[in-house]
Amino acid sequence: MILKVKAHPKSKKRMLKKISNTEVEVWVHEPPVEGKANRAIIELLSEELEVSKGLIGIKSGSASKLKTFEIKGEPKMPKDLFG
Repeated sequence: MILKVKAHPKSKKRMLKKISNTEVEVWVHEPPVEGKANRAIIELLSEELEVSKGLIGIKSGSASKLKTFEIKGEPKMPKDLFG
């Protein structure tokens, strides 16, 4: 599964919001320094989709607010998120 993510690092809130079936916005506390925000996004995606962090990888945009992630395996698709 390919998922496009618009990242909001250094945010006061930590959340994920659906834009479409293949796009989400993600807010994380961590700053975009030394991959901290990317790791926080992977952790949040892992929790929401109930997939191991090792099955989530950045395909493009590691230094950008607009990122593309590849999620391997069978992610859980929460109805409120991807319904």
